[in-house]
Amino acid sequence: ERCETARQNAARAGNTHRRRAKRFGVPYEHVNKLKVFERDRWRCQLCRRRVTKADAELDHIVPLSKGGPHSYANTHCACRRCNALKGAKVFGQLRLFG
Repeated sequence: ERCETARQNAARAGNTHRRRAKRFGVPYEHVNKLKVFERDRWRCQLCRRRVTKADAELDHIVPLSKGGPHSYANTHCACRRCNALKGAKVFGQLRLFG
C-alpha cells in the first residue's frame, strides 16, 4: 500500500503546474524547466546569482494565482531562497521575445 501511495504522489508531482493553471483558470502550455534555466543561463532572475541544478526553481513572473499563464514568457529561473521570499507577489517584468 505504501508503494502505491508513493507512486501516485510521484505521478501527481509532475502535473502540479497543469492542475494549478486549471484551478486558477489561466492558460497552460507545457514548459520544459531545463530549457528555461538554460535560457536564463542558470542565473536567478531576482538576485542574479548563479544557481545549481539542486537550487534552481521555475518561478512565475505573474503568479498563476494572480492570473499569469503557465508559459515560457511568464516563467524564469529563480533560486530557492528568492522564490520562497517572493511567494505569490508580482515581481519582475515580462520578457518580450521577438
